[in-house]
Amino acid sequence: MYGSAVSTNLPRLGEIPEPSSLCYSERFSEARLDELRAQGDPLADRVVAELAAAGRLERFHDLLGAVRERAAAGSEPCRALLEAGRVVPPWMDFAAIEAGQRMIAAFPAHMGLSLFAGSLCGGAVFQKMAIITGMTGMFSGQPRRRLDETARMVVGMAFTGSLAPGGEGHELLVRVRLLHAALRRFLVDSGRYRHPAEVPINQHDLAITLALFGYLNVRSLARMGVRFDERELASYNLLWRYAGYVLGIDEALLPRSLEEQRELFYASVIHQGRPEKIPPQTKTLLDAVAHDWTARAPGLFGAAQTFIHQSCRWLSGNAYVTGMQLEDKGDRHWSILALRATGAAGGLVWRLPGGDALLAATGRRFYRAWLAQAHGRRDRAGEYRVRTAGAAA
Repeated sequence: MYGSAVSTNLPRLGEIPEPSSLCYSERFSEARLDELRAQGDPLADRVVAELAAAGRLERFHDLLGAVRERAAAGSEPCRALLEAGRVVPPWMDFAAIEAGQRMIAAFPAHMGLSLFAGSLCGGAVFQKMAIITGMTGMFSGQPRRRLDETARMVVGMAFTGSLAPGGEGHELLVRVRLLHAALRRFLVDSGRYRHPAEVPINQHDLAITLALFGYLNVRSLARMGVRFDERELASYNLLWRYAGYVLGIDEALLPRSLEEQRELFYASVIHQGRPEKIPPQTKTLLDAVAHDWTARAPGLFGAAQTFIHQSCRWLSGNAYVTGMQLEDKGDRHWSILALRATGAAGGLVWRLPGGDALLAATGRRFYRAWLAQAHGRRDRAGEYRVRTAGAAA
């Protein structure tokens, strides 16, 4: 299905290449990606090992709180992780990411659809990552809560100052890093994950996930008609590069440019992509969001379902979601035309004098209201709960 020769020919932003045209690159060869699948996050893994030995690994919803308690009591691994989180790498410039933060703030509807239908559901092409998600139960039972948890991380990055050490966005990224490490250990210890050479939620998986939020997101936005200039794209890339740093991704995998991340993404599709193995049941997540959209007007569910199904297959590319069995109604279908028209309109306002500031301010007001609503939907146990054997019973 995929090519195998080494190549650096990459499609233009907004274009989806044919699977047969994909190739590994010299930087991201098959052997290199194999190596990354055996690597976890040593610093966070050491902390989680200590929490497990102390019987403190049950607090998936507040691992950072447990780490802070143990650091205050003298734990060297916990102290080292907290200290690492406060170190800002020399290449980071908080002023330079403000354009990227405005991008997230200015297009809440298009960012939301891109990240959900294109990155999250379309990302199911990476079969092993999808299996891990299923093992943890992260999208079973209550998809609305799980989507809230992911959205909170992205929304938190839209506010100036939030990613500086001590900011709310920065703290949430540290919590996610600890969650990944806890799941890495939990899946192995519980017997749910068994592989002779790989670890779950490994460095390759983490780099792919970063690309879903980074490169793939701006590719989807470009397909919608929301286009940014080189300076804005560089700012957005730096924003997610720093997020990956806080999340514990190896610095060698943090993209220095969008082109570098695109190169990693397509090499990873060859290495891990199995579009034919995406289960048709993945559509239930799309349908759950369509139900949510039309909760007060159930008669519109059919139109909402069609819109989100078509959005997913168009943003992802038909060849990359074959297992979902999404009907292709054509690129001139009303759903795609509406998606592109609203994207082009938003992009036009963004380019007007003062338009980016207006859209960003409006989007941030919406995000603040949404965050308040999402907080109200949380249960007493908080977020990031995992389906353990006891919970399943």
